[in-house]
Amino acid sequence: MSIINANELLEGLSLALDVAENKTFEHAQRTAFIALKIAKELKLSEEELQDIFVASLLHDIGMTTSIADSHQDVSLVVAHCQVGAQMIASLPFPKKVSEYIRWHHANWDGSGPFECEGASIPVGSQIIFLADQLDVVFQEFGSIYNDRSEIRNKLNKRSGVHFNPQLVAAFFAVQSNEIFWLEYSSPYLSEILRAIRPTINLEIDSKYFEQIAKIFAKIIDNKSPFTYEHSQGVTSVAIRLGEHFKLDKETLQKLKISALLHDLGKLTIPNSILDKPGKLTLIEYQRIKSHPYYTKLILSRIKGLETIRDWAGNHHETLDGKGYPEGIREERLCLPERIIAVSDIYQALTEERPYRKPLPESQVMNIIQGMVKEHKLSSEVFANLSIVLK
Repeated sequence: MSIINANELLEGLSLALDVAENKTFEHAQRTAFIALKIAKELKLSEEELQDIFVASLLHDIGMTTSIADSHQDVSLVVAHCQVGAQMIASLPFPKKVSEYIRWHHANWDGSGPFECEGASIPVGSQIIFLADQLDVVFQEFGSIYNDRSEIRNKLNKRSGVHFNPQLVAAFFAVQSNEIFWLEYSSPYLSEILRAIRPTINLEIDSKYFEQIAKIFAKIIDNKSPFTYEHSQGVTSVAIRLGEHFKLDKETLQKLKISALLHDLGKLTIPNSILDKPGKLTLIEYQRIKSHPYYTKLILSRIKGLETIRDWAGNHHETLDGKGYPEGIREERLCLPERIIAVSDIYQALTEERPYRKPLPESQVMNIIQGMVKEHKLSSEVFANLSIVLK
């Protein structure tokens, strides 16, 4: 694997976090845009801008299903900040990024559950908290062309309580220019952010990207109690098969990362569908079938991951060309893609689902054998599945 561009990686991961939270696409990017504008108004150093930018894009990495729809439950807010800080601490980002995320919901006046107040709260955390909350208010407010006095009134009420008054003043200065509102609401925000973002002097090699993939596999699996450890399970089976087929070291690593991220697109699927105990409606089933498309969409934001994007996103394609979402036929499905497809089916059938209990091994093998006979799954991979599972 080649070195991955840190800026592209952050863009892809922030998109994944937005959909995991059931927020609109680009919440993380809008938060980063507002935070950068405030930080630049304060004339912070280039190093501080870098750390604030990274932390803004990843500020909700600690979010899980239990807290995905609520920033109101105090204990859950603290938990997602702490979990996020721990996740970031294991990644190759500066230490300050983790600290900014740890305290990014701390109130300026010390109210609430966080044991810090005022200047003891890292300035990066203060800025991210303000930017995050501003985006929530702006999205509720509607059109940027509405009377903005209501926004100013809301912000003034929270100044000195939730937010540092100095930062509020900096925001008022920033938003006084109409260009702020035009850029914030622009459909080309991604391009605008690329033009103003600080350069991230960080190289993400294959070792660190694998660690990032493991963290996101946990986020994916935590979305539903019925998929707990699914991605890790698929990866375990796929790696054993890959080793049995004597794939080289680099191919095995790509296989591992692809398996960890194969269900990244499931972050876009509502839990009301994932956890539904009864039969899915046609619309719900079509929504479920969209997840490999979104896996590819998210991974396509990161150059250098084209192979991983395809191996991960093609796990529901079948040899007969009747799979989804692209209907790719067998001549375009390589061995690693066939391995992930079989591993995914095996792991899913051995896990509990809202509509059934885990199936016994013999029944699982019979089902997969039937799919082989229908020319959907690889006979070569299936023939070796029983061997590697012993």
